[in-house]
Amino acid sequence: MPVLKLVRGVAVVLATLGVVGPFPAIQAAEANQKASRAAVATVAADVSQSANGVFAGRVVDHTGAVVENADVVVRQGATEVARSHTDTDGMFSVKNLKPGTYQVSSGTTEGHFRVWNEKSAPPSARKNALIVLGHNGTRGQYANCDECPPGGWCGWRSLDPTICLLTAGVVAAVVLSALTLSKVNSLESKLPNSP
Repeated sequence: MPVLKLVRGVAVVLATLGVVGPFPAIQAAEANQKASRAAVATVAADVSQSANGVFAGRVVDHTGAVVENADVVVRQGATEVARSHTDTDGMFSVKNLKPGTYQVSSGTTEGHFRVWNEKSAPPSARKNALIVLGHNGTRGQYANCDECPPGGWCGWRSLDPTICLLTAGVVAAVVLSALTLSKVNSLESKLPNSP
């Protein structure tokens, strides 16, 4: 009799997981999420040069504090085109940089920027690039980010609602299957034993 209860319990749990947790769909969602994160990492922020053709930006740490004397390297593809250092305000500048797409790095953090001539820059272009050391791994951003409160954490925006709902569904299914199994066991114990 105990083996039968165990087999029924395992069958209930497996059936519940099969209905509630479509594993190929979860794997596909994870693959899509990884692909979208990779695409976000390579999206370039628009930055306008100053009137005299200077590309400027700021390097800060994850708390928003400026980083003095940080090495800043500007690359186009695999070619290094410029090198700079930050001043006491965390600002760096590169003169005579032609408009184009560049990777700007400081330490292990890298940002992707489209540098525009002041006259041809789109209205959304910012005046300065922003490199946030250690923010979301490696990422460059606009200066004066309007999305996050100063000193705030924007990590909740990266949560996928589908994964959250699936997780809640699996937890609910496991709880329901445990309750059902307990109810079945109590009913079986009340039945008379057959020979």
